[in-house]
Amino acid sequence: MKFIEKQTECQRTGALATYHVVTGLQVDYVNSSTFVTIGSYVSKTKKDEGKESLSVNTFTIQAVPAWDQIPYQWALAELVKAQPDDFIPETYAGYVNPYMFAGGKVKDEPEAK
Repeated sequence: MKFIEKQTECQRTGALATYHVVTGLQVDYVNSSTFVTIGSYVSKTKKDEGKESLSVNTFTIQAVPAWDQIPYQWALAELVKAQPDDFIPETYAGYVNPYMFAGGKVKDEPEAK
């Protein structure tokens, strides 16, 4: 399974999360939209210890993967794309920047031994 590695700050608590995993994914080929839900954890170690995620956010991508692509891998690659220069984030409470993972690294889980 793949994950995003990037340090982000939880808006509710100020705690730092570095391990982000897909917890839900819906692809709507008719309307060309993908909805991906990401759980953000302090670290993989803490997740493996059974700790809860710091946050869970759902992102809408106005595109869909090709039929021969693995949807969750495609979605992770979309989420780490650079924020466009002309993008202006909202400022209201609870807003989640759709580019919060820009510049993050998509990595593979190490093989279990």
